[in-house]
Amino acid sequence: MTLPISNDRVFATLPQTPGRTPLPPEAMEKLRDGLSSCRTNRSVTPEARVAIEALVAEARRSGWTPEQLLIAVKDACYTTPEIAELTTTSEREVVLSRIVTVCIKEYFRPLQ
Repeated sequence: MTLPISNDRVFATLPQTPGRTPLPPEAMEKLRDGLSSCRTNRSVTPEARVAIEALVAEARRSGWTPEQLLIAVKDACYTTPEIAELTTTSEREVVLSRIVTVCIKEYFRPLQ
């Protein structure tokens, strides 16, 4: 069984895991808004970092695995026009790699 994650622009399905709830569409929209700020300087902006931190916190509360989180984040990257429309594939991959790195570090950051 799969559980849809959706907002107005995209539908992605992830395997349903017992105890895992879907991320709110507002969290994904915040992420897309944060990601859109990455286009200008090709790096993870403070706005994107705040959005990623909030999304990771929500994913943890919802019982998501790191893999499920990264699938959702990559999907958000590929459907955010500001990222998807970067001039070259290598530019997109560099930005995506930086975003994924921040997500992984945030997910595994010790909780305080």
